[in-house]
Amino acid sequence: MKILAIDSTHGTCSAAFFDGEKVVSEIVEEIERGQAERLIPMVQDVLKKADVGFSDVDAVAVTTGPGSFTGVRVGLAAADGIALAAEVPMIGVSVLDALAWKIAGRYPDVKKVCLVLETKRDDYYVQCFDAGKPLAEPAALFAKDLAGLKDFFFAGNAVDRLVAENGLSNDVIINITMPTAAEIAVFAAGKTPRKEYPEPLYLREADVTLCRK
Repeated sequence: MKILAIDSTHGTCSAAFFDGEKVVSEIVEEIERGQAERLIPMVQDVLKKADVGFSDVDAVAVTTGPGSFTGVRVGLAAADGIALAAEVPMIGVSVLDALAWKIAGRYPDVKKVCLVLETKRDDYYVQCFDAGKPLAEPAALFAKDLAGLKDFFFAGNAVDRLVAENGLSNDVIINITMPTAAEIAVFAAGKTPRKEYPEPLYLREADVTLCRK
């Protein structure tokens, strides 16, 4: 299955093309804002680098969150537009599932992992896994909510902040980068594409500032 994958959930924007055997092309850029303007040109460049077109794509994989509300929304909207235009199904991928899969492949001896992702607020996006399987649904939690966890390793792009708050030992920290589109594509290759629009994984409401006269 040839997969076009995109991600814009956590401080980077990336796109990749997977030809069913290997990742042929990928572009990754650090970007906090402007994903809506950058993502489609990035996709076009990735396909051009792979010497393919939209007609060669069998499915579009996209990260559903949790992460930046705007980033999640932009990624899903772009993936939906591409899938509709190319008449192909979509594969929604949780960032947490993909990161747990990446850790399992990199550290096969590590079984119990608590993933903590940045929310840009006082809390964290959290999900715990055992041997790559989720132990509970993902949730937005505070550092104090994780204080009682025993025998877990911790990973994610907010792990340094959690260390500062909870005083965790470096012995239980896994330093690993967040998945980019290339890894999302490989992970998605084992999933079943669907015609339905993937559900976004926001975990909490977007921050909204009301204008008052």
